[in-house]
Amino acid sequence: MHFDDDRSKATLDLLADFGKANQVLLFTHHRSIRALAAPLASAGLANIVDLERGG
Repeated sequence: MHFDDDRSKATLDLLADFGKANQVLLFTHHRSIRALAAPLASAGLANIVDLERGG
């Protein structure tokens, strides 16, 4: 699916909330999604594994 940044952020927030009780794996090649997820990772709500950079 193709989302604009606002919809992508809202989806990441929803997945982070869902991830409090479930394991969520999101694979993407979009650097913009990684950038949008960075604040969630900083808040301890997500982990980012960059396979291109080895973790």
